[in-house]
Amino acid sequence: MMSGQISAEIGHWYRPISQDELFEVVAIDYDEQSIEIQYFDGAIEELEFSGWKTLIPVETAPPEDWTGPFEIDRQDPAFNEYAINEALMSLEQNLG
Repeated sequence: MMSGQISAEIGHWYRPISQDELFEVVAIDYDEQSIEIQYFDGAIEELEFSGWKTLIPVETAPPEDWTGPFEIDRQDPAFNEYAINEALMSLEQNLG
């Protein structure tokens, strides 16, 4: 990436400088020179490295409500502290 440009890092959250739409970098393919991002609502997009540069991304804290990309009914009895902890541990293992 060019000097002064924020590098994409898997697991980090960003937003374009001109927008409030949050996304997480979920994959980087150096052979294909592409970056896969997932928006908070779950939509996935693949950008070429040049597309990343045009976003002018700003790194930001992850959203407090992590359930955005997941179809979770908060009224479901399975949605409890145990289920949340299990989901978080699973995500950490998959990302780590």
